[in-house]
Amino acid sequence: MRPNRTLIIGDIHGNYEALSKVLDKANFDITNDRIICIGDYVDGWNKSFDVVRTLLEIKNNSKFENIFLLGNHDKWFMEILENDFVNLRDENFIKSKYVNWYTQGGKKTLHSYLKNDDIFIKIHLNNFFKQLKKYHLEENKLFVHAGFNHEFGFRFSINNSPDDLIWNRSLYKEALNKYLVNENLKGKNKQIKEFKFDVFEKIYLGHTPTSLDGIEKPIIMGNVINIDQGCKKNGRLTIWIDETNEYYQVQTFK
Repeated sequence: MRPNRTLIIGDIHGNYEALSKVLDKANFDITNDRIICIGDYVDGWNKSFDVVRTLLEIKNNSKFENIFLLGNHDKWFMEILENDFVNLRDENFIKSKYVNWYTQGGKKTLHSYLKNDDIFIKIHLNNFFKQLKKYHLEENKLFVHAGFNHEFGFRFSINNSPDDLIWNRSLYKEALNKYLVNENLKGKNKQIKEFKFDVFEKIYLGHTPTSLDGIEKPIIMGNVINIDQGCKKNGRLTIWIDETNEYYQVQTFK
């Protein structure tokens, strides 16, 4: 049995309000739809625990396979839970040892989780964070958090530099450059140059907010679609419908 729709959700970063609103706006139906999340569920806004709880509820109550990818922020937090769970409630210790994470949105994640009993935090660690996928492939479509080395290709990154999948921004940047060149050619009534990366029909990614380039909506760049429109900073969260190339978007404010 196939779902009616596949809803691809961009980087949420602890913004539970945006997640709830965009699911409602897209009329998400757990009995007929499924979701694929592009990663970075935590760090930024103050309800990371609620975000993960909601996604686990969808996972546990759906008859379809819902996909949850690993983002760099998720890896940071998971490693803290795995290595220093006994010190988790000592904020000064966590802040000192994991200062980069703490200052990159981790402070609000920590506070969100410390409101809850240890047993529920461990459930999130074992049933969610440890189950996150580095990438997902289906029907010649690639779903990945950050991308891969666009010069050498996806398989090269997997075999030689797997951290590229959660950190490397070069694929998005190269896709955007080529897209902007074509937009310029189109504006001058010149023939655009078709392009694609690797062998995939579509490549869905996030990690690098398009808002940094003044782009507030997801766009198709060759075969690359970036679903991160900057929710961590500006509260703008996107759902993309794979079957129709439609999208839904909401924006919340701190």
